[in-house]
Amino acid sequence: MQITKQQHKAAQEIFELIAKELGKNRAVHPATVISSAARLSGSFMFRSFNLQLANGSPGDVVLSVEANEKGPLLINFTGWMLSSLGIDIDKKELEDSPMAESDLSLLDSLKLLQNKASEIMSMNKLDYEQMAFSCAMATAFLIKECQHDLAVQSGFNTAIYSFIEGSKTYPPELSSPAAPRKKSIFTFWK
Repeated sequence: MQITKQQHKAAQEIFELIAKELGKNRAVHPATVISSAARLSGSFMFRSFNLQLANGSPGDVVLSVEANEKGPLLINFTGWMLSSLGIDIDKKELEDSPMAESDLSLLDSLKLLQNKASEIMSMNKLDYEQMAFSCAMATAFLIKECQHDLAVQSGFNTAIYSFIEGSKTYPPELSSPAAPRKKSIFTFWK
């Protein structure tokens, strides 16, 4: 996979955004920052599917072929990123490691971060899928940075669950300029 300079820059900006929004003096809860980055990644991937959902509400589970095909790409990409950062994941240890619990729910983390993340996407001229990979890259950086407080295997398991959760859950509306504007079906009289 070819990662552009813009995607790399966006990943760094997502890393900084998460540290700022979820940390106090850059001290963070490892599971919360890892799951938040992975949820953003999955949510941007979900948005790239352009599913036509008539009555979806934020938090609804949405099963799709697209999520089954593209969600695992985020997991594999993060594993590759960790390897390129010098962190090898032992599959047996991964199977035996628990997922860590986030202090934020999926919807709370998206509501807190998604609009600012969407602005980062717009500033770097990325589409939803490209941004999903930028957030996956940020997830790998966070797993590496948090490895002294949360075992890499637990961090990766936390990310795996959060990628799946994000890519299969109807997200809250975006309020940033990156969100497509819906046309009103109403006409106002003057």
